[in-house]
This record gives sequence, structure tokens and C-alpha cells, in this order.
Amino acid sequence: MYSWSTVTAPGLVLGRLAVDPSIDEEEVAVEGVAVVRRSSGGGPVLWDRDLLALDVALPRGHPLAGEDVVDAYRWLGEAIADALRSLGARDVAVIGVAEARAARAHPGPAAEACFGGLSPYEVLAGGRKVVGLSQARRKPGALLQAGIPLRLDSDRLARLMGRGAEFAAGLAATATGLDEVAPGVGAAAVVAAVDAAVRARTGATLRADEMRDDEIAAVAAVATGSGVRIRAGE
Repeated sequence: MYSWSTVTAPGLVLGRLAVDPSIDEEEVAVEGVAVVRRSSGGGPVLWDRDLLALDVALPRGHPLAGEDVVDAYRWLGEAIADALRSLGARDVAVIGVAEARAARAHPGPAAEACFGGLSPYEVLAGGRKVVGLSQARRKPGALLQAGIPLRLDSDRLARLMGRGAEFAAGLAATATGLDEVAPGVGAAAVVAAVDAAVRARTGATLRADEMRDDEIAAVAAVATGSGVRIRAGE
């Protein structure tokens, strides 16, 4: 099962870190941003209308789920990189394990944020991160997630986290949106290109499926009040 998602209202999405980073509660309230938590990844993500999210649910034992939790990302990162190249993005690269570990040893000023750091098999364009990856693994299987910003608002995330200009500049230096590396490319083109790249690279077809009642209830419990819209199979 897979789904592409956007939001109709912005959210500050916290990861599963043991200790949450500080945020500016007053600024969050002023801007009307919901604060929610995901069960994958670490650093905060600003999920606004310009962030396109992909969820891929794989049952236990599926070949694409893998046993190695790091290598499990490889096929997805490489397929998205292929898709971005097909859309005209230049200097696209997939981050290797050694490169990601080296980057973590020298964190930048925005390393607290998800897009302020690098992890294996995430995707760079022009030397800046343009795809973030995360996953959650449970007994039934694995959930692989990708976030692709059509536009990255580093200033707004800095405000919501109570950080200053150095944080915003550091995030902008580390990450970018598709508007800078593939101008004019919209969400529909990204979805079509990624779906085609997954088929070409893995031989698998991402298949939309109907969620069960208990899954719909679980999503609703998280999404209520956050403006999340789930669009399966687009």
C-alpha cells in the first residue's frame, strides 16, 4: 500500500527523539501551526502545503523491506533520484553511508531539523538535501517515508523553533526545494515520475489500496485538527 499526502493547514511534525527540541510555543500559536508527532525519524519537519510526502507500507518479509534498516532505504532513495533527474534536476546524488556518517560528525547550525542533517540514501541536488527519508518498523512490517519539499521555508521553521538567522541560513545552505533545482515542476509531475522510476528500478508497482476501518481511525486520531489530507494512489 502506498499514499502521497499533502496538508491543507501547516504542521510542525516532531520525530521520535527521546528529548524533543524546544519550540516557540507563542509563535506556533500565532501562526496557527499544529504540533504533531510521527513514529519515524528524528528532527522536526515543517509540513506545509509545499511538502509532498510519500508513505510506502511493506508487509514483513517483503523483498523491498529488507532486513538491514539502513540499506532498506536504498531502493527508494535511488528511485526518487532517478525521478528528479528525469524532471530536469541537475547534479542529483544519493548520499552514501560513509558520507552521512561524516556529516553527522560535523553538524551544522540547523542539524536539529530533519532537513538540516544527512542520512544514508537521502537525495541531494546541487549539493543540498532535497529528499528526506525515514521509516518505522513493527512486527507486521515496515513503513518507509519520503518528504520532498516543492519549496523549503527555512525562515518559518526557524521562527517556529525559536531559532535565529544563523539557523535559517544553515538550513537553507543544507537543504532546498524543487523550485530551485527543477523550476516549474509540480506535485503531479513528481508523483508520476517517482512511480515510473520505482517500476523501472525495482520491477515493482506502487499500488494504492483502501485502508481498513481501524487504519482510517488511527489516521483520523492523528490528523484531527492538523489539516492532514490523505490521498491514496495519486
